[in-house]
Amino acid sequence: MVRFPWWTEAQKELADELEKFADEKTSEAQELVWRRKYPYQIINEMGQRGWLGAIIPEEYGGNLSKMGYTGSCMVMEQISRISLVNMQYIVTMCNAYMILKFGSKALKKEFLPKMAMGEILAALTVTEPYAGNDSAGIETTARQEDGAYILNGKKRFITAAGASDIYVILARTSEDPEAIKKHNHLSMFIVEKDTPGFTIERINELTGFDNMYNAYLDLHEVKVTTDRVIGNIGDGWEILMSMVNYERLLASASALGPMGESLRYANFHLQRRVQFGQPTFDLPTNQFKVADIIIRYHTARLLTYYAAYLFDLGQLPIMEVSIAKCFNADEGLKLYTDAIQCMGGDGVTKFYPVESFLRDGKIVQLAPSTSDIMRLILPRFGARVFTSELRPPRRQMHKELNVPVTVGYYGKKPASLSNKEVTKADLLNLLAENYKVNPGLYMHREDIKEELIIEDNKLNELLKSLENEGLVKLFRRGKENIVLARATLDGLRTAKPLGEYKWFPAWVDQKDIF
Repeated sequence: MVRFPWWTEAQKELADELEKFADEKTSEAQELVWRRKYPYQIINEMGQRGWLGAIIPEEYGGNLSKMGYTGSCMVMEQISRISLVNMQYIVTMCNAYMILKFGSKALKKEFLPKMAMGEILAALTVTEPYAGNDSAGIETTARQEDGAYILNGKKRFITAAGASDIYVILARTSEDPEAIKKHNHLSMFIVEKDTPGFTIERINELTGFDNMYNAYLDLHEVKVTTDRVIGNIGDGWEILMSMVNYERLLASASALGPMGESLRYANFHLQRRVQFGQPTFDLPTNQFKVADIIIRYHTARLLTYYAAYLFDLGQLPIMEVSIAKCFNADEGLKLYTDAIQCMGGDGVTKFYPVESFLRDGKIVQLAPSTSDIMRLILPRFGARVFTSELRPPRRQMHKELNVPVTVGYYGKKPASLSNKEVTKADLLNLLAENYKVNPGLYMHREDIKEELIIEDNKLNELLKSLENEGLVKLFRRGKENIVLARATLDGLRTAKPLGEYKWFPAWVDQKDIF
């Protein structure tokens, strides 16, 4: 494992320990896959070493000061090389996160020390038959009755169900429209294994995750005492949204082990497979694939460990985690495919682990949170981060060259409105100028306001009047919210004579212009 310079000495020592552990457990882990046996022994040994306490403070029996969020990603990277026990690690760590950040002191004292040592394993139960990424739309209910809550519903695609001791369940606790609108209708409950009415309905056979349980759960009149509520009633959405960023971070790290092993097996095969009188590594096409594998693997590690570092600094790096999850999942699939291609027919046999990385990787692309959801998140949070880079360019025609140039950037609020009365002619002329410098683009109302120093109501009045005259075309969000404007053909002709729109490079022969 390549060490990053910002890792602490304790984390570098942890890297050595993890690498040695993964090397020693490779054979055992592969045997468990072939036998389709759940990797209990491996997760138990990880617990004994304190690795499940990576983000848990020492006062609760954890190793936060030595490991932290970076340390938990290091565990994921090395364990995911050899075993799907990394999936059990993810869900247990995410449950520990929720209890740590939102649970009562009593819950922390009861569960965190045992979770840190792997004595209690946990599963996260959010997804349902009719609610996947739309977590706010879940149908599992929790009604209050005699000082307790009664849960009813179904959950599906629950990783590590059956092997886990506790299950953190998201349920509806309100049908009030205002609560639903504010996402205050959900709550988090801890349900222990073997609670009456709580049963496994089905164990799924997935395309990957060969020896990892994945199940449907049924809850029928499951009684949960009030001391098993994480946070307060109505806090479920807030808790979930905080936790999913850590879940996505660990999922990003779970791709690193398979990426590194794919590089290992592709190189191993290419150096030893001889075709056309030379090792297949000597073929340029294969060297290009190895180069792409290295690019993707190293980039994935940088993205993941940078996001983990921000977590350790106390930040909530939503954008960075979303980028890492999206990149590692999508580019991971390309990486595994390239590795298999390097190995030829051997790459698709189950006698090598690379084909399983491809199957498992497709699942990681879907959960936790699909790559499509990550791409929906990124424009919103990216806009908050890259505020300077996203300021619109202010473009004008250069007086001497008569070509459009950027003269500044929009986004500065005028100190006060101008005393000058803005007319329809002023507005139409501005839109005509916009056509000259940004042909094909509408002009945003905020840019118009900044250019003309005009207040909203007056701008709306002028735009609607010009629209009624057929001189401008408007884009609205809703019925009345005017967002964009441009001059129509008639508007352009009204604003300026045709000669003012013309421009030809100096090399053009004027006799060819008509």
